[in-house]
Amino acid sequence: MNERLHHAQANGIIFTSNNNFAVHQQKSELMGNLKVLVIDDDPTTCNLLETVLQMEAYQTKAVNSIGNGDIFSLLKEEKPDLLILDFHLDGEEALTYITAIRTNQDWQDLPILITSAIDRRQDCIETGANEFVLKPFNWQEIIGSINKVRNDFIQQEV
Repeated sequence: MNERLHHAQANGIIFTSNNNFAVHQQKSELMGNLKVLVIDDDPTTCNLLETVLQMEAYQTKAVNSIGNGDIFSLLKEEKPDLLILDFHLDGEEALTYITAIRTNQDWQDLPILITSAIDRRQDCIETGANEFVLKPFNWQEIIGSINKVRNDFIQQEV
């Protein structure tokens, strides 16, 4: 874990753990088991986000690339309840993917959280992202943002 922690800190992620596992188990029973798709070109970021999300009882799938640029094939294959997307990916800005998702009838309501080391919050939110988290982030911040997006989405559905 120390090697992963050191590499994660070098990549702009602060990973600390002081949570009680029993609390996580209770949360998962109340929240349901949502699937989060993480797309980030940094494998360490993907691995750490998967670890943190799994500690919070989320199902996860992490990938380092959208592949041929067809985000809809990936969404159809993985069927996520929430998408975490790095702002710079495969030579594209996330704004391109956000716009495509928001204009697609099948995926327009998918909650999207964008991460970046460059503050593009306003652009992302205006384009249709639900939340933006600036790197470096700590795991409590990312979980708080995910839970906010999830809760906002649930409120809209009610």
